[in-house]
Amino acid sequence: MSILAIDYGARRIGIAVSESGVLATPHSVIRNEGDVVGALARLAADLDAEIIVLGLPRRQHADRREQMFRDLAERLRQKTCKEVVLWDESLSTAEASDLVRQTGRNRRDAQREIDMHAAAVILQSYLDELARQRRPS
Repeated sequence: MSILAIDYGARRIGIAVSESGVLATPHSVIRNEGDVVGALARLAADLDAEIIVLGLPRRQHADRREQMFRDLAERLRQKTCKEVVLWDESLSTAEASDLVRQTGRNRRDAQREIDMHAAAVILQSYLDELARQRRPS
């Protein structure tokens, strides 16, 4: 069993995965074109994902955009019959960009890596919160 995370962007969709439930790993990037829900559902099945974590942007005046993410989550739930969790993606791209730049690559050259690293940041945040909830008080 694994957990799949999605950083959904207008052009590219970053993917991360955790098989351990402890550590998130960048996986891949797919283009945002065609039957995206079908492609994501196939990927979730290939990775044996039991949970899908979809990054949700939290910005002021983002009601219409937030609804788009809620609709995508619902379509993924229906297509996969898996739990889909909307998770705050605040600053995930900025954090991923910093991580990639630390390797000596600039943002323009490393955009593909940034997208999947952003998904890993989202997933790691989710996994860390699960771990906090499991700790005894």
